[in-house]
Amino acid sequence: MTSVAIVRPEIALLIETAGHRRKVVVSKSPFTIGRAEDCDAAIADFRVSRLHARLISENGQHFIVDAGSRHGTFVNGTRIERANLKNNDEITLGVSGLKLIFLEGSPVSSATQVLLRKFGSETAASDMEKLKLFLEAARSLSSGVVVEDVLRNMLDYALRLTKAERGFVYLKQTGSGPSLACGLDNTGHSLAQDANVSRSVVQEAMTSAAEFITGDATQQSTLAVRESIVMNELRTVIAIPLRVRGAAAASTQVDGVLYLDSRSVSHNLSGVSHDVLRALAGECASVLEHARMLEAEQAAKQYRQEMEIASSIQRSLIAEPEVHCDFARVSGRSIPCREVGGDFFDVCISPSGVTVIVADVSGKGISAALLASVVHGMFYAQVAAGAGLVDAVTAINRFLCSRVAGQKYATLLAAQLSSRGRLEIVNCGHVPPIVFDAGKPTQISDGDLPVGLMADATFHLIHHAFPAGARLCVLTDGISESEDSNGVEFGLGRVEDCLRAQDALRETMAAVELFSGHREAQDDRTIVVLERTK
Repeated sequence: MTSVAIVRPEIALLIETAGHRRKVVVSKSPFTIGRAEDCDAAIADFRVSRLHARLISENGQHFIVDAGSRHGTFVNGTRIERANLKNNDEITLGVSGLKLIFLEGSPVSSATQVLLRKFGSETAASDMEKLKLFLEAARSLSSGVVVEDVLRNMLDYALRLTKAERGFVYLKQTGSGPSLACGLDNTGHSLAQDANVSRSVVQEAMTSAAEFITGDATQQSTLAVRESIVMNELRTVIAIPLRVRGAAAASTQVDGVLYLDSRSVSHNLSGVSHDVLRALAGECASVLEHARMLEAEQAAKQYRQEMEIASSIQRSLIAEPEVHCDFARVSGRSIPCREVGGDFFDVCISPSGVTVIVADVSGKGISAALLASVVHGMFYAQVAAGAGLVDAVTAINRFLCSRVAGQKYATLLAAQLSSRGRLEIVNCGHVPPIVFDAGKPTQISDGDLPVGLMADATFHLIHHAFPAGARLCVLTDGISESEDSNGVEFGLGRVEDCLRAQDALRETMAAVELFSGHREAQDDRTIVVLERTK
């Protein structure tokens, strides 16, 4: 009696974003989905919450649970807090251009199952040998993670099945015809050239999804008149489209062509062999798509790792969150809304004084972070060399105007407190700083243009009284313009109220979080508090 192995259904998510698809196997419960690196299904899209949703398995059923995401979780177009998932349910994370398909089913493909049922009634030893080859091919393809390996394995088994002399795989290229991806002869040698191939057959199989399987091309009217077949004396010609399932549930598309030929007549193409070849091509198309998804996932993972390194470098360049000297104390914090941000702050202490800078580069993400690093480094070098605030920002402005020509700019505020208590400020289009003295807040609205807009812009010093116990608060608009659920901005007035607290920085950041309903920030948030201690 033959025993039958019970295969546990595979649970997976097919993630479609920006024209790319990748499959993620759901291997545990709960299974987390979100932007954070440690999520089980990490999606590198800033619009997705760090922890957006969870997949939970209970008593053989599967549920998706929203994790308090900013934009919500939807199943088949309906917003949910918790929903029972069925096979092919469409999950969206509240943003356009991104969806997840819930897949529940056996890892053995339907094509494989059809073949198994068919061969269950076959008794011929040759057909059983073909089945053995087919199953070996399917298992080999399923273990492949590199596209080239998948293609070579498929050609190897196809050549053994058909006894053809050589085989090629062509893949569809956007904006051009079929492109040779892999070639192999029946001795196992790779073929880099596809000379004497019937290109008309390949092209027709690609464009019209037509299938050609013949063991004697001279006896088939549709092939016997083709010039390339006649000239090259080809007798066995096989061209099978590699079909993959499209975005629509019932649609398919041709992603490539399996092509085999030989100058001898093949007597190995029985009806069963046709089915095996078609199934093998179907397996290859499916696994090829999966291999590409894995490659895309690896590329996305590498991107996330690189972004994490960039984020770590950026954090290391920013000053310590708290700095003390004999006459002053500075505390600061910067939280990017993405992995890296365009905000930064720095503190430079010398025997004669304390210099603070807070800057906000236009835009977000990598381009803003790169420019922020340039501005940061230039300012530090200028101050370390003994330049005054006006000279430092003037040099930065000229450099930016000569290199980015107004495409990017930065608002910037630099303040310098001398050991004698003299406060000087240069404000380059930045949010007005607030001086809090004797229980009274004062906004300093004076200022100049942002750096990077006009090469001949001029800048001037702002002098302000700053007795012992006074505080200077400098922040970016990511704080003052944070909104609540009704679109109301946090504003500078609420910042002034927070400056009354003993730990003004912590109080301000907590107030912003509470005001915004703990939703994810849409802009970088940076705040620095300079306090004269004596």
